Amino acid sequence: MTPSQIKLAKRILDTLHELDGGQIHAVTIHGEIGGLIACTTAEFDDLLAELDREKLILGVKTKYQGVLWSLSPAGQAARLQM
Repeated sequence: MTPSQIKLAKRILDTLHELDGGQIHAVTIHGEIGGLIACTTAEFDDLLAELDREKLILGVKTKYQGVLWSLSPAGQAARLQM
């Protein structure tokens, strides 16, 4: 990851950490980290997919709300190291 991607990843992990085990929709996460000022939607989606591949976040598909995201234990550890 590039330094700017690492910075955004940290912001995503911090946002999920603040939920204290809760789940949140990707659109809300994007808004919380600064929306289009922070990154484009495509950049955000790519970064979210990368964090999911690395098992730092967990996505749960719901019937009506799409995917809800939460912080994994590995994501918590990575957040503390960033």
